[in-house]
Amino acid sequence: MTTQTLASAMAATLRPLRLNFAQVCIWCGYRWCTSPRCVGLHEKSVWIVCIDCDGFGVLGPLDACHCVHGLMEATPAVDSAELRRPLPVYRPEDDEPEFMVTPRSAGRP
Repeated sequence: MTTQTLASAMAATLRPLRLNFAQVCIWCGYRWCTSPRCVGLHEKSVWIVCIDCDGFGVLGPLDACHCVHGLMEATPAVDSAELRRPLPVYRPEDDEPEFMVTPRSAGRP
């Protein structure tokens, strides 16, 4: 399995967009925000691949992660080992396909 270390991914300057796809600011929650405070916060922020979901944005089949599209803001408390950990290429849940069998309704051939 091919892996990529977080340290090399950090070199690409990971950062989500300040306005989400609906044009809502991730810092203040206002649509079409142009606040100098939010712009400044975003420029100074440092982001890493989410340590909970490995950047996939989901924790399980039905559980969304708290991160911002696979990224989380880094803090001084982040363990340096997290910065060197290998990242999976795909979610472990994707190793085996899941199938759901639904019963055939009565009256249908």
